[in-house]
Amino acid sequence: MTISEEFVNEALMRIKPGEVIILWTNGETSIEFDDITSIMINVNSDEYSVLRMIAMAKAYNDPLIFSKWAITDELSGRRYSRVASLALLSRLIDYILVESGYEDYVTKSFNESEFRRTLVNGSSDLKLRALEALGLDVPFSIEMSRRGSGIINDVVKGLSGDFISRYLDLRSYLLNNTTLEYLLNYLDLLFRN
Repeated sequence: MTISEEFVNEALMRIKPGEVIILWTNGETSIEFDDITSIMINVNSDEYSVLRMIAMAKAYNDPLIFSKWAITDELSGRRYSRVASLALLSRLIDYILVESGYEDYVTKSFNESEFRRTLVNGSSDLKLRALEALGLDVPFSIEMSRRGSGIINDVVKGLSGDFISRYLDLRSYLLNNTTLEYLLNYLDLLFRN
């Protein structure tokens, strides 16, 4: 499928990423651009990837959203801050897409088996496992937008154990306190060494 200019223009209007520069490429042309206000779109990309790039630009350009996932000076020295920031950014990008009317794309992107596998057989470092699970937790993004509630109950049906209950506690807390600092603090509280 070829990405059309109309699709991109509609996404820009719906997502409202702020001031951005759109760079079109055919995949054979190399364009180096590190500025987040630029979005490089390969005409052969899939629509969900393009939507995520536009939503990422919004996550960088919107001060309120940026403050939720960005690593501040105070948090830069904390263990897990980088992994937690990326997990939270991923959830916020999908949240932006859901809020912009692209819930179908987000829902289709959810890999339930990988998410369940991470919950059950992830890293032996439980904090890291929780952050890896959060990065995959598409239902969290949908629930953040208040478009779905309790989706996670169906996803974790049949799973049990101490880690699962702690993870569910963490995500429940984050639904009301979605910031990197709160995530790191609650993670420390739940998974003390």
